Amino acid sequence: MAYMNKRLHRRGIATIEMALVMPLLLILTFGLIEYGWLFLKSQQVTNAARQGARIAARPDADNSLALASVASAMDNAGLAGSGYAVTLSPGDVTSPLSGQFLTVSVNVDYENIRLLGLPFVPMPSTIAASTTMAKEGP
Repeated sequence: MAYMNKRLHRRGIATIEMALVMPLLLILTFGLIEYGWLFLKSQQVTNAARQGARIAARPDADNSLALASVASAMDNAGLAGSGYAVTLSPGDVTSPLSGQFLTVSVNVDYENIRLLGLPFVPMPSTIAASTTMAKEGP
């Protein structure tokens, strides 16, 4: 009989331990999932800015080609409806001379692309990426 009580007592302790540890493990797991998503989307935004700068740096490029390149990369990443903003510097990519620098920046509000949106996981308000390249030319 004493053996049976001891076994039930151990089972009760294991249940209490699980009840204490499980919420912490769930928070950790969902936090890791959200941060993985954040890093994936950050990489995709960076790639879109890089692609836009590659196109804008070509001698025959204009603003519409650079913006279309960014839009295509964002669409391929599933971020077309994220409300992203693209900034070209200088405002006209045909104005820099060969060897001068131009910059393509892409900003996305993280609220628009979050995965889980858990309140206890701190996240940035925006994901921003910027790429600077030298204008190509003869």
